[in-house]
Amino acid sequence: MSAGILAALVAGAFVTSILSAIVGMGGGLTLLGLMTALLPPTWVVPLHAVVQLFSNFTRTLVFLRQVSWKIFLIYLLPMIGGVALATSLWQPTKMGYLKPAIGLFILAFLAWRRFGAPRFGQRNLPLWTFAPVGLFVGFLTLFVGATGPFVAPFFLRDDLSKEEIVATKAACQSIGHALKIPAFLTLGFDFQPHLGLVAAMVVAVILGTVLGKAILHRISRPFFLLLFESVLVVMALWLLLGAAFG
Repeated sequence: MSAGILAALVAGAFVTSILSAIVGMGGGLTLLGLMTALLPPTWVVPLHAVVQLFSNFTRTLVFLRQVSWKIFLIYLLPMIGGVALATSLWQPTKMGYLKPAIGLFILAFLAWRRFGAPRFGQRNLPLWTFAPVGLFVGFLTLFVGATGPFVAPFFLRDDLSKEEIVATKAACQSIGHALKIPAFLTLGFDFQPHLGLVAAMVVAVILGTVLGKAILHRISRPFFLLLFESVLVVMALWLLLGAAFG
């Protein structure tokens, strides 16, 4: 691997982890796109899982007091089941149709939350919905790599502060990325030749998370929500346009 590619990946890990620490999402998908452009396809999702594990786990630690453990526990066991099911069915395919479907779901969810939900007085989905979400995300994560844009709308709740949104989503996503590592080991992927690259990117995401946390504390909740929804729209359009022109 050339020094230029290594520098681009490390810099990308740093910048995208700042974005994730501020908004709670976006960084993983952006980093996945960069890694897809620079690395062999078979490396991308397994190595991305390790880097994102440290990114999300660091974010969980720095916001530990803000994690909603009730949501986390509802989400946990179904996610484990979803990963186990995906591992048993996994085939080396991109499953490209999933990405535009996720993009359409995000836009539909945001439209419902902004225009439909207020009419029915229900902007927050019941907490039990995190169980089927966990199951689906666990299954999805092996195939598409970055599931943050799909799961993020469910954390957009009026009963969570901006720090709780970022912290709880990070805790839930950490489990998914952690489970992908033994899953890919079971499927035969060898992580050892890539430890140097992974270590450099992990250091970058830890530093980026610390900086992102400092920025998050300085912004207001209304601005955070606007930024959160804006990033979701960008991610949805990216998924749709990528499928259309990829």
